[in-house]
Amino acid sequence: MTRDGFGRPVCAEPPAAAGRRPGTRLCLAAGADTDRRFLALIRDLPVALSVHTVPRGPVGELLLPFTPLERDYVQEAPAGRRGRRLAWLWTRKEAALRLTGRGELAAADAIDALSGAREGRIVIPGSAAGPGGTAYVRELPAGPQTVACAATPAPAPGVRIWRASPPYAPAGTHGDAPAEAGNGG
Repeated sequence: MTRDGFGRPVCAEPPAAAGRRPGTRLCLAAGADTDRRFLALIRDLPVALSVHTVPRGPVGELLLPFTPLERDYVQEAPAGRRGRRLAWLWTRKEAALRLTGRGELAAADAIDALSGAREGRIVIPGSAAGPGGTAYVRELPAGPQTVACAATPAPAPGVRIWRASPPYAPAGTHGDAPAEAGNGG
């Protein structure tokens, strides 16, 4: 195990003479929310993970790190769905920022997590802190009151997420097989 340029754990590259086949290098990311810990695994691509509980109650004061378009998207939802929309947008932004190494969550209001949602693409603008980049973000099954998103630098065929607290079972799979909704929460 080694770490990439941003400190994320990845399986070390074997020597070239070992003849590593594509799809044999595992990359992982860890995320936590309240008393639950999650791991996201993918082959051959760096991955970043964001996990958050869906907020309850009014969300108005939580809208500050969002663009005007995103604020409208949250506020136009029925009151009972606003918290899930907010958590979904936030985990997309946070995973993308973590992937590109930009820990500048204070600049989150300049990042549009909604416009490229259908393709899963989020563009992180460059700044003095870093070059920016593009992240491909997808929601992962984490339970009815939890939202998890993983970000990769290219579209990924499958990201697997595990809940690392009892019962130590996979929370579901995204991309490879149907997810088992509800196991993660």
